[in-house]
Amino acid sequence: MKTKMLVVTSMILVLTLALLAGVASAAGHGTTMAAGFNGPMGVLVAPDGSVWVIDSGVGGDEELPFVDPQSGQEIMAKFGQTARIVQIAPDGTQTVAATLPSIVTGMDTIGGARLALLNGTLYATSGQLMGDPSSVPTANTVAVVKVENGQVSEVANTWYLETSENPGGFIYDSHPYGLTAGPDGMLWVVDAAANDLLKVDPANGNVEVVAVFDGLPGPFPNPNRDGAMETDPVPTGVVFDQAGNAYVSYLSGFPFIPGSAKVVQVTPDGQISDYATGLTMLTDLRTGPDGNLYAVQFGVFTEQGPTPNSGRIIRVQAGDASEVVVDGLSFPTSIDFNVNGDAYVTINGVGAPGSGEVVMFSALTTQPGSPLADTPAALPETGGEYSSSGWIVGALLVSGLALVITGFFLKRSRSIAS
Repeated sequence: MKTKMLVVTSMILVLTLALLAGVASAAGHGTTMAAGFNGPMGVLVAPDGSVWVIDSGVGGDEELPFVDPQSGQEIMAKFGQTARIVQIAPDGTQTVAATLPSIVTGMDTIGGARLALLNGTLYATSGQLMGDPSSVPTANTVAVVKVENGQVSEVANTWYLETSENPGGFIYDSHPYGLTAGPDGMLWVVDAAANDLLKVDPANGNVEVVAVFDGLPGPFPNPNRDGAMETDPVPTGVVFDQAGNAYVSYLSGFPFIPGSAKVVQVTPDGQISDYATGLTMLTDLRTGPDGNLYAVQFGVFTEQGPTPNSGRIIRVQAGDASEVVVDGLSFPTSIDFNVNGDAYVTINGVGAPGSGEVVMFSALTTQPGSPLADTPAALPETGGEYSSSGWIVGALLVSGLALVITGFFLKRSRSIAS
């Protein structure tokens, strides 16, 4: 046990250095529009051109019992209203529009996730909970909330759906993450922990399960999926086409094998099929003003741990034809566009408090390729297998990383760390 702890401690130090190295070269040749965020998870560009950001926060001073998403055990956690929803003016001035609960367990922070506008009203997803189905969530967590006049009110709580129906049939775990306004006037949510697509009626808070996503092939038995050789799909973003089909991006679970993520199509009646494959660690999906889908690649994890500055913006194409349009980003999490095709990207979703930024890439959807190249680069070929010894090293690496990465990505290492 002592030897294992020494190894994990060493890995923590290595990974911390890797994370700090990633922060040093953050913008990928974009222009920093705003800085000082604490684990930014989502960015939204409103029709009037204003830019909004939601972050994870830094915890608080109040200590209360909390079910840890890593272990499923009740522990003492720090609570505070420190997750922020921030409006950014064209000159970079930041105005805090509202705050949300932020929960810190060790170095794991869980707070705000995504933003969406529906009929001129701002909505957000917030918080995560797992474990005992009798647990009662803290107010405005595990929820879709409405933001008006600086006040936050809960619209719907996904924990109660998860504990009453358990659509996936596995452990009780809910993390409402991706959020968009659907063409039907409903709010659509992808639950990154329950692995499902939900439809929320903002008028009455009714939550309906539209689709449940199957596990992905994995290299080892997953105790959280009844021992199946699977990883969780971990849905992260959702958008719609004109025919009413939804498109959902997958992060894919540990060990985050390059090329194992994808984008799936969900028909209005809930039928799921692959749309784009061979992708890696997708954390967001948006439709650009040019009509193309764009995804955020959080980074690349190998048997040696996270690769610094391996975040990307991907132009998503059907099958395996997707292409890189921006490279060299530090742990990006979200993207949105204005009508001119300028892309706004949140980076350093993992990093020291205050290291998060919003980076702007001019006319990303209207010029050929990215600011880094004359033409888009094809996605590289990716290997799909780890060696047996690599699994062990990878397990230790991600166990260490779990102490320095955000709560959203943390939970996906549980199946190996246990």
